[in-house]
Amino acid sequence: KRKCPICRARIPPSKEMVATLHAYRAEKQLLEDNNDTSSERYRDACLLLKDAEELIGSDWDGVTVLEDNNDKPPVVMPDYITKAIREGDIKAFLRWINANRKEDRANASLTIDTVSIPALSAATACGQLASMTHLLQLGANVDGRASFGGTAMGSTFNDEELPSGNIGSEGVRLLLSWGASFFPEEGRSREGVVSSARRYGQRVLADLLESELGGRRCEITNLSAQPELNGKT
Repeated sequence: KRKCPICRARIPPSKEMVATLHAYRAEKQLLEDNNDTSSERYRDACLLLKDAEELIGSDWDGVTVLEDNNDKPPVVMPDYITKAIREGDIKAFLRWINANRKEDRANASLTIDTVSIPALSAATACGQLASMTHLLQLGANVDGRASFGGTAMGSTFNDEELPSGNIGSEGVRLLLSWGASFFPEEGRSREGVVSSARRYGQRVLADLLESELGGRRCEITNLSAQPELNGKT
C-alpha cells in the first residue's frame, strides 16, 4: 500500500495493476468453471491473485486508478499488421510504420479481446528476432507494458524461468542490449533466472545476467584522445 510522502494519502493503484488483478481473477474463474481446481495451474492462479489483491490493498474502492498526465493511448495496429508482426513480415510492417511518422507506430499495440499488447512484446512472444530488432531501432519502448502489466522481457521466459523456445537466449540478449529492465513483472527475479539457467545448463545466459552490465551496451563519452568515438556504443 503506497502513501503520498507529503500528505500521507493513499495512492491508488495504476491501470496496469488493476488490469493484472482482473486478468488473474478471470484466469481463476475460468479454471473454476472448468472444474480444474486441483491442478498446479489453479494453485498458481490463486497465489498470483492473492499477491495482486494484497498489492492493491483491501481498501481500494474498485474504481479509482492513478492518473497519468502524459498518458496517451497507443496507436492500434490494423489486423493485417498484427498478422505481419506474428509472421515476421518485416517489409509489411515497416511500410506501415513509415507511412505516417507523425504517429508513434513503433509503439503501436494490438488488441485481443480487452487486452492491449505492444508490438515489441507481440514480436517477442512470436519469436521474431528480426522484427524485434527493427522495432527497437525505430524507437519501440523496450520496457513497454501490455495492459496486464507484462513486458517483452517477461514474455521471453517460460514457467521454469528459462528462455522460451520461441525466442531463446538471443532474444534476452537483444532486449538487455537495448537497456531492458531486469524482469519488472511480479514473481520473477534476476537471481531466480540465473539460478534456473545454471540448473538447466545454460551457462552463457547465467554469465550474461550476472555480469556487471548485464548485457547492456555502453556509450563512450568524454574520450579526448579519440573524440570521434564519443557517442558510440
